[in-house]
Amino acid sequence: MGYIGSRPADQALTGADIQDASIGLVDISSAAQDALGKIDYYGFKKTNGTGSQLEDLVITYTNGADNISVATNNTEQTDLYDESFFAKKGLTFTVNSDGELEVTL
Repeated sequence: MGYIGSRPADQALTGADIQDASIGLVDISSAAQDALGKIDYYGFKKTNGTGSQLEDLVITYTNGADNISVATNNTEQTDLYDESFFAKKGLTFTVNSDGELEVTL
């Protein structure tokens, strides 16, 4: 039996449960979200830089809601983000003096 948070899932998810090939925030029960401490989806997209920058890094997050698209709405359905992940809500991202991306919980 799979676990989401501190208790077993009500049932194992199958392909029939995930017809759009994704698991959205709405697919995770409120009790499981509370047990996990609420989660966000974070998407990272590299773009051509502006000015003296070689690249820009654009971060998009859900802020606790399932309200962003993750793929283009065309026949190819390509990813909008270069990298993405689910994590605890409220992460803070900064760039240090060496140009490295840092995350604070």
